[in-house]
Amino acid sequence: MHFVFFIFTLLFIPSAHAAMEDAIRAVQEGRNEDALREFHQYARHGNPLADYWIATMYMQGRGVEKSMEKAMVFLHKSAKQEHAPAMVVLGNIHLEGRNGKVNVNLARGWFNKAAKLGDHYAMMRMGEMYISGIGIKANPVIGIRYIRQAAKTGSLKAKHILGLTYLQGIGVKVDEQKGLFWLKSAAQAGFGPALETLQNIK
Repeated sequence: MHFVFFIFTLLFIPSAHAAMEDAIRAVQEGRNEDALREFHQYARHGNPLADYWIATMYMQGRGVEKSMEKAMVFLHKSAKQEHAPAMVVLGNIHLEGRNGKVNVNLARGWFNKAAKLGDHYAMMRMGEMYISGIGIKANPVIGIRYIRQAAKTGSLKAKHILGLTYLQGIGVKVDEQKGLFWLKSAAQAGFGPALETLQNIK
């Protein structure tokens, strides 16, 4: 996922970002060795976001040799401190087998933990796994519950998907009114796919 991990990180824990402003600026400027030195200082004091950044840099080989093994160590340190983005990355690693072996059960476990902490992406992942039956028996009803949870907490993509499920009756009874409600909610926030869906409905 390359630089997306850094973008993803910037969406969480603004106070921690402020504290690590110099290290984050160093990454943005390509001064990876300086950034790593700063992040390690914060990590030694138990900062889960610093652990997450270090893990990401090991995954991408920024200032260090690429090492999934070392990245996993720091991701686990971050996740153990309730940092949801680290849990999401761990879930993706296990789901995609990026550490050499696919483990859907571990992936689902990490996504579920992150979802409980309010992570939209994790809720979407859980919904996808239940709807599509990834590693478990398909259960669209449970899947849609996760999608609805993500939608209610602000995910525009979830709102779009939820609108479609109501229109198509996937995991819920067909309800055009609810379908249009969620589609319009996403569209009003400028979510392109929802705008396109509404235009196609007319």
